[in-house]
Amino acid sequence: MKNKVFSVLISSALLFSCGSKTEFYVGKEKLSKGLQLYEKGDYKKAKESLKEAIFKSQGLTPTELMEARFALADSYYNREEYVDAIVEFEEFIALFPTSPKVPEALYKLAISYLFISPDYKRDLTYVDKAGEKAQEILDSYPNSKYVGGAKEIIKKVNEIKAKHILYIAETYEKYGKPYSAAVYYQEAYTKYKNYIEKDYVIYKMAYNLIHAEDQYQQEIQNYREQIKELDKKIDQEKDLESKNVLINRKKLLEEQLNYLIERINTSKEKAKELIASFDKAFPDSKYKDEVKNLEKESKLQNLLKKLNI
Repeated sequence: MKNKVFSVLISSALLFSCGSKTEFYVGKEKLSKGLQLYEKGDYKKAKESLKEAIFKSQGLTPTELMEARFALADSYYNREEYVDAIVEFEEFIALFPTSPKVPEALYKLAISYLFISPDYKRDLTYVDKAGEKAQEILDSYPNSKYVGGAKEIIKKVNEIKAKHILYIAETYEKYGKPYSAAVYYQEAYTKYKNYIEKDYVIYKMAYNLIHAEDQYQQEIQNYREQIKELDKKIDQEKDLESKNVLINRKKLLEEQLNYLIERINTSKEKAKELIASFDKAFPDSKYKDEVKNLEKESKLQNLLKKLNI
């Protein structure tokens, strides 16, 4: 009986040992095969062997595992499977932050994020991610050979962001919100001056500032009507406490009304400044005539205002 038990224990130990060795050799074999395929450019087959090597990574050294993970990420990248490439490159950087391959991983991550990002009219989350990865190269690896590429990515990111902001501005303008449009034209000019047609943006900013009143006409009219109605109620109200409530409500409405009027007046003054300096700033602009027309329109608005028309 003892001999049988001993035999079973020995057999189990041998089986376990053989299993470990099998796993060890499979991991090594798959890694070697995967890297050979990767070097040959057969990325489709390479990624399958590399995935299996990583899955059966028992016996692989940290350096081998690092090599396998980078090759897998790069295989996805070279096959333009950018979502999977992003997942694997992010994992690679998290697991091996001191690897000399990190700058390359960051660079290819940035490009991958750009490729999966929607157009400039939609959400810019992935565009921002691309910019962050490229900036990390500049900040953390200033001597890397990927610095030039990172700068180009950042330039592309800024071009997309500029187009995005201008698209928002043009959309507000299209739907009769000139003051809001001017705010976004201003943002485009302030943040992305080197990525826009500057004279066009200044012209559009001036145009929308001059027409800022159009956005608030109905709101202003509503405030005035409410104030007029409150005046009647205040005159009719006999109870002092109730009268004070009405008076305070009127004050709040007047504050809102005056705030909008001040915004409109400030907008027009800003437009005048932009128009006055336009010729000097952009002597060869193709928008010179449009800006001159804005100047005439501004003067006409002032005249009509004085005549109370």
